[in-house]
Amino acid sequence: MKEYKTEKVGDRVELVYMEDSLTNLKPGDKGTIYKIDYTEDLIWVKWDSGEQLALIKGYDKYRIINN
Repeated sequence: MKEYKTEKVGDRVELVYMEDSLTNLKPGDKGTIYKIDYTEDLIWVKWDSGEQLALIKGYDKYRIINN
């Protein structure tokens, strides 16, 4: 099983880019990683807005902020 070296459960993230017309998330939104699905390359985030939506590793752009 592969593991990510930079992301881990509990990390805070900030969205940089996501192309998803079904969400209200926008660049600058922040959230907390609560699950990582290594087989599907999904990083599940509980966004501060209340939404729970995964980032797609290698496609969506985000940064770890941990503040």
